[in-house]
Amino acid sequence: MTAYSTYSDSELVALLSQGNQQAFETLYSRHWEDLFKTAFFILRDHDSCKDIVQDIFVWIWERRNGLEIQSLKSYLKAAVKFKVANYIRSGNIRESFFDELSHADYSASQATSEEMAEVKELNSLIQQAISHLPDKCREVFRLSRNESLTNQQIAERLGISIKTVENQMTIAIRRIRSEIDPITISAIFILFTCFR
Repeated sequence: MTAYSTYSDSELVALLSQGNQQAFETLYSRHWEDLFKTAFFILRDHDSCKDIVQDIFVWIWERRNGLEIQSLKSYLKAAVKFKVANYIRSGNIRESFFDELSHADYSASQATSEEMAEVKELNSLIQQAISHLPDKCREVFRLSRNESLTNQQIAERLGISIKTVENQMTIAIRRIRSEIDPITISAIFILFTCFR
């Protein structure tokens, strides 16, 4: 594999199209970390990001005979954008995704100033969606996320049943998702164009 590490992406793609497994492994080793970081910057879910990157490379391997890629790096970035957007659109994200994103500390070491601006804009949209929740729903959501109270503690504080707390949390997550999802998808595509 050492000799292959000196090859350009174009040379490796040409070898890959002939079924060369070492070329494939070299491309994977060369690019998986950047793709993972790109996905993780948004999703903050290690396992899901690993799955997304693996799915991209499995797809490439399965279609290796018909690959016509001019710039592999651009191709892979577009693929990870598409996969992350589809993952969010599918609703497979953790219930805490929007809440975590709204409280995330994206340091300068993780993002450029353009990326930071996009994340701040997305955070603002999430906060706006939370503010549109009905009063009881917003209060239950706030107690759960901001004060880290359990459903039992929230029920006791508000004098409602645990089932009502669970229902209000479900409503809150659904409403936030429905209000944010279309905007999130657009913001992600803008955000990803900033990645090198």
